[in-house]
Amino acid sequence: MGLLGRTWFEFTGWLAAVLLWLFFLQGQVNWWQPAVLWALFLLLYLVTRGCGAHPGALPFVAVLVFCGWIFLTRLDPSLGQGHFYGALLGSAFYLFGLFLPAPRLRFSRLWAWGAVVLLGLTALWGETVGGAKAWLTVCGLRFQPVELAKVFLVLYLGKGISQGRPLWELLSFVGSFLLLSAWQRDLGPAVLVLLVFSWLVLQHSFAWYKLLGLAGILLAGFWGAVQLFSHVQSRVLAWLAPWEYLDSKGYQVVQGLFALRAGGLVGQGLGQGLVHVIPQGHTDYIFAILGEELGFFGLCAVLLCYFSLAFWAVRLLQDLAGAEQLTGLGLTLLLHGQVFLVVGGILRLLPFSGMTLPFVSYGSTSLTVQFWMLGLMAGLSRGGGAERCAEPS
Repeated sequence: MGLLGRTWFEFTGWLAAVLLWLFFLQGQVNWWQPAVLWALFLLLYLVTRGCGAHPGALPFVAVLVFCGWIFLTRLDPSLGQGHFYGALLGSAFYLFGLFLPAPRLRFSRLWAWGAVVLLGLTALWGETVGGAKAWLTVCGLRFQPVELAKVFLVLYLGKGISQGRPLWELLSFVGSFLLLSAWQRDLGPAVLVLLVFSWLVLQHSFAWYKLLGLAGILLAGFWGAVQLFSHVQSRVLAWLAPWEYLDSKGYQVVQGLFALRAGGLVGQGLGQGLVHVIPQGHTDYIFAILGEELGFFGLCAVLLCYFSLAFWAVRLLQDLAGAEQLTGLGLTLLLHGQVFLVVGGILRLLPFSGMTLPFVSYGSTSLTVQFWMLGLMAGLSRGGGAERCAEPS
């Protein structure tokens, strides 16, 4: 049995134990949802391997998705059900990305215009939730366009930078994305996109003046956001001095730190944490809930899944070149940069960004788009990356 086969076998045993715990000790009756997801992940694994792509990311994504389902079900069964349906839709998008090689399509500027149009429509007719005008309803379907817009822009940047498009053109599209995000008061994705753009530019052609210029833009944007937006000021104050604002803007940060401290090395145990104390625990702060119930070692296991995904992606990128390599790098940075910003915010290493933890937090739009990104990466391996990532014996 190969390494990936053993990983899948071990994951199946872990999942069976968790399902027994849910059914007999917690009285949960939705045991069929993870059973369906297990079969679906196995199907995705077999389809991916059968079409010549490398399926190595799927076992780790399965662990993250099931971890999210378990804790969301603990918080509220309706949240777990939403996560379940988000994973089903995401699986369809994974196959869409796997078989439709978007990074290899022509007319890359259409991706950039698509990102700008999506954000423009949201700025004009979007709905405000949690202080950010980031939601749009079309034909009864409510979603977050910025999640799609991020990927659209990266698909454009990967090809645009590799083809030597003028800097003013790249900056105009990135600047439009940033300004529209600022208009919507949704600055987390703006920071993430700016970081990815900076990395791709420097990766393609490093120069000290570019590094200093991009750093200056980032610092100027941060200073401007603090001066112009009250919610950014609140997050900065909560980051710098949460104990002084314990009853207001610092409450979420402090409760997250309490939860991590209470978890210790091995955690309080599944079902033993005070999960309802942390505001927005199902989206923004689910990492703190994981820390309270699974402890330091459990969080390390979760982060190891993300590191394994990054390692899988880097192995694929080694056999790619040009636009495909830059696009794959951009997608990898988009996913793992979000993990860094979310975890760094909860640990108070950075101001909190308000984004979701990929594959774990509640949010159907973000979960679906993350599956699509994974499918795009797996699709790139069909062109040659799969040979280097061949399954060990």
